[in-house]
Amino acid sequence: MPDPSNNSFIPKRGPVARSKSNAPTRRVYVFTLISYVLLFATLLATAGMYLYLRQLDKQFDKEIIAFNNEINSFSEEKMQEVLVFDDRLQQAGTRLNHSISVTAIFKAIEAATIDTVLVESLSLEREADEKYVLTAAIKTDNFDSTIFQRGEYLRAQTIEQVVIEDVLASAAAEGEVSEGPIVTFSAVLDIPVSAVPYIPTQDSANAAPIQNQVQTIENSVPSEPVTPAVVNEETI
Repeated sequence: MPDPSNNSFIPKRGPVARSKSNAPTRRVYVFTLISYVLLFATLLATAGMYLYLRQLDKQFDKEIIAFNNEINSFSEEKMQEVLVFDDRLQQAGTRLNHSISVTAIFKAIEAATIDTVLVESLSLEREADEKYVLTAAIKTDNFDSTIFQRGEYLRAQTIEQVVIEDVLASAAAEGEVSEGPIVTFSAVLDIPVSAVPYIPTQDSANAAPIQNQVQTIENSVPSEPVTPAVVNEETI
């Protein structure tokens, strides 16, 4: 039977069980982390750039001071000496580049001369830095030797141009043994400077420089006077 003292029509509820809540978790945002990293990297880069620019300014100031010192120490006379010395070096280099070997010329002429030809006289003249003109008075036994000799000169690589002139035939002189007339002619040969360059050898490179030795003669004064010798004039 219900309790008459309880006049409420609302039914009583039992105790509500509370659900256990977990501890609050801290969320990590990747974008925020990246932003912090970029911010600190920018600050470090700015500081490094500032220090680097300061260092460059100091070096620039030092170079300006050194440059001004060099300008103040510049001498016009020394510059003229250097220019004159440079001109001499260039002239010496030009002459050295156009140096020739006379031995090479003689060897080339000897190699191109046939056995029946006799060179009586020889002259060599240089024309600027282009070529040498060699003029030779030659004697041979017949006209065929003259033609053959001209061909040998033309086939030589050292000789550029050959001119044969004043071809004469004469009888043998007294005391000379010859089967026929003696033929004489003049050969003018053009030899380029580039064909006979001077090439230093190992011996010339290792050669010791020649030093001029100056001998000084000291006049010694005798302690006693020298008596001149008596010369017998009758024996002269």
